[in-house]
Amino acid sequence: MKLKFLVLSLVIFLISSCDLENPGGVLTYNQLPASVIEFFDNNDILENEQIIAYYDVTIALDNSESAILTNKNLLYYKYGRVERFPLSSIVSIEEEDCPLFFCFVATTRDNRVMKIEIALLNGGDLFLELLRKQVAKA
Repeated sequence: MKLKFLVLSLVIFLISSCDLENPGGVLTYNQLPASVIEFFDNNDILENEQIIAYYDVTIALDNSESAILTNKNLLYYKYGRVERFPLSSIVSIEEEDCPLFFCFVATTRDNRVMKIEIALLNGGDLFLELLRKQVAKA
């Protein structure tokens, strides 16, 4: 009985802490819920750029950690810290073997590295394809 109560409490907590507007996975700009756009506006993450693809890494979809592709940069946001790679500085994008994730690593001319892990079946291939197209344009 205690186990059932614990499980039910955990399920209720997870559901109530999630952004119910956000379907999760890799989203393109037209799929972004208002809560994500508002989060970007309130936290000054973007610098006069347009979102191409977005992936919230967290289970709760609370925007605290995300990979963001814009028309100018590849960004990784984590708890207030923004790592920004201008697309024109990216010299290689390599897929990696990860057992539970779709993983790739972007490297810049000055040898900075950004690893992005997207849970399987969440559109990692779409994010990678869009990233490669944007880098080719830059």
